[in-house]
Amino acid sequence: MRLSDLSLEEKVGQMFAVSHRGTEMTDISKRLIETRGIGGIFLGTDCLEEPRQVHRLTTELQRAALGTRLGIPLFISADFVAGAGCKLRRGAVHFPKNRALAVSGDEALAYESGRITAEESLAMGVNFNYSPVVDINNNPDNPVIGTHSFGEDKELVSRLGSAVIRGYQDHGLIATAKHFPGHGDTHVDSHEDLPVLPFGRQRLEAFEFAPFRRAIESGVEAVMVGHIAAPALDPSGMPASLSPAIITGILRRQLGFGGLVVTDGLSMKGVTNRFSMEEACVRAVAAGADILLATVPDGETALSLIDAVLNAVRGGDIEERRIDESAERILAVKRKYGLLPETFALRPFDPAATGRESDRAVSLAAARKAVTPVHGMRPLAEDGRLPGAVTLIRDAQAARFADLLRSKGVLAGETVVDAETGLPGAIAGTDVSETVLVAAGGSKPMRKDVLRACREALAQRPKSAWVHFGSPYDADALQGVPMLLLYDTAADLQQAAAEYILGQSGT
Repeated sequence: MRLSDLSLEEKVGQMFAVSHRGTEMTDISKRLIETRGIGGIFLGTDCLEEPRQVHRLTTELQRAALGTRLGIPLFISADFVAGAGCKLRRGAVHFPKNRALAVSGDEALAYESGRITAEESLAMGVNFNYSPVVDINNNPDNPVIGTHSFGEDKELVSRLGSAVIRGYQDHGLIATAKHFPGHGDTHVDSHEDLPVLPFGRQRLEAFEFAPFRRAIESGVEAVMVGHIAAPALDPSGMPASLSPAIITGILRRQLGFGGLVVTDGLSMKGVTNRFSMEEACVRAVAAGADILLATVPDGETALSLIDAVLNAVRGGDIEERRIDESAERILAVKRKYGLLPETFALRPFDPAATGRESDRAVSLAAARKAVTPVHGMRPLAEDGRLPGAVTLIRDAQAARFADLLRSKGVLAGETVVDAETGLPGAIAGTDVSETVLVAAGGSKPMRKDVLRACREALAQRPKSAWVHFGSPYDADALQGVPMLLLYDTAADLQQAAAEYILGQSGT
């Protein structure tokens, strides 16, 4: 397969990764593949139930691609940032999020999480992962990155990010370092508006760029460019995803990245608050992007985006050689990963390739290493005995933790709150002499007023503690409250937390 084999329409089609809707093949995805030659499909959570279903869907998508004039297989991508199990409803390993993985600083564990994710993904027909997050989350108020990041230390983020990348790519799964130039020190979620990095160029190059530089040195195949403005890099305030100065000037020329530049989802308000999706696509291509992540609501929108890029080329706004550069890179990566018609073969589903006990054991080992007691936290059990029955106050996400405690007969009472604002009242409703255990928290920091009210209520209950499945920054507002930090709600972290509470750590 050579670039000269492709028409302009086919070259432009290869640059699009279009979101699929639903768990089965659809007429619009079939049409986009067969008549527009799109090069990629993105599978969101609405597409992902369990491994056999995902394999059936990806097989149908690839069959459609193989039946086109050129028969070029698809990049089939997903956002498996904590293993395939973080998005599937069942049947695959859900690893602790990056912040939890980072507690041990164990590169071997990080690599293994990448290996297992790669093997499970490929068994289902997913060959391109929009992971890992290598943003340095050093902003406690970051509303979106949080525990998706390995943390606030640039060397740790760089080391573990690169280990995960190697784990993916050594085992055949294309990795993506995201979100360049760095989404960690922001106060705005780019899904909702355009974040701005207000720092000088020297700070950005020394700090935010560090994990991306390491990822490039490690051979990462793709970098996702975020909808983030960095005036020190591009004074126009253009989102990085649409900025020639950032994509071509910095990522390509300065950092020497020769792989695939992928935009973040083009339906995000960090772009659409300022541009139509059609204009954003044209600007992203002109800036140097290779793959346009078209997270579209319907097929007609996808067709409109493809036409916008084609019309820009035909009208002379984009030179065809700019399209050729991206198409050549795409073909090169597809060639390397066996995604050309002369090397690709559909694989039958192997039910033994996902959800393996040996792989789940790796996840549980990582979870046990993540357990972090702070503020004088100790197991409630001594010599296997609890001091008395426990009253549990929790959110809905801590259900597995509650089940494990309940199975040991240690719960005297249990209250489930619908929202974090219900926690202070639930705590205040307990007797001050009770042993009260709170189990709550999420990837985003909790409201400061809620944490303050919780701290005041818990201060009146000397036999109280908090098992926190979320942002570690919440602990700063709960000084004096014994806490167990888990960083995430993954099932294995909930098991590790229950083991600690019961004095059974590492069993």
